[in-house]
Amino acid sequence: MLRLVYILCSVALMATADAPERFAWSETRALQWSDFKGSPGTLDGWAASSSTGMSQGYASNGQGFLDKNSITVTAHFYPEYSWVRHKEKTKHLLAHEQTHFDITEVYARKLQARIAAYNFTENGLEEIKAIYQEVEQERIATQKLFDKESNHSIDHMKEVQWELRVARWLDGNFEE
Repeated sequence: MLRLVYILCSVALMATADAPERFAWSETRALQWSDFKGSPGTLDGWAASSSTGMSQGYASNGQGFLDKNSITVTAHFYPEYSWVRHKEKTKHLLAHEQTHFDITEVYARKLQARIAAYNFTENGLEEIKAIYQEVEQERIATQKLFDKESNHSIDHMKEVQWELRVARWLDGNFEE
């Protein structure tokens, strides 16, 4: 009999037992400023910040072997940890934050694909954690590169280039 094991992996480490509010990425639901419920830090000068992450769920047979058919990977947005300075609420900035969420969805899909292609052994729990960590590091690096190249949404030309790149990735074209 399969024993369900769920693991939540996200960028932010939560110290409380209560799960934070979150919602999954959707092709039909774009971010809205009302989704940003957190408070900006007083020391950083950014206009907004999106907290996103990936979660995965899977079943194990109790001997370490994973049931690939049970594996789910989801990109999430965390409203409580996402914020915007009220005077900065522009369409352009919201599009930038949406691109961050879209990048997380791209990497959730990459994680799902890598898991599907992997031949798990009896060390499946450790193997899936290692795959997650590898993809998560790639996701973080891509998020940082996006901010660096777009100068945190200031460089409009680079911003548009990134939006087009991420749209291609979401369409399954990862070659670049």
